[in-house]
Amino acid sequence: MRCSEKSRRAWIMALPIRSIPVLEGEVARRFVKEAKENEKKRGTHPLSPESKAISRKIMEDFRKRQQQSFS
Repeated sequence: MRCSEKSRRAWIMALPIRSIPVLEGEVARRFVKEAKENEKKRGTHPLSPESKAISRKIMEDFRKRQQQSFS
């Protein structure tokens, strides 16, 4: 292998940039519609009783620690 071939291969080692897919037409409209609907639902998922109890316990512990640090 000649020197010029080695240096040429070093330049070829870079990966090509891939094109970014673009949504068009009906697929794009459906995507935007679903995104807007999901944004409206954000944070409205009801918690199970178990999750509520865990959250309540975490907040109680946090408040106790916060009061202790200020006392």
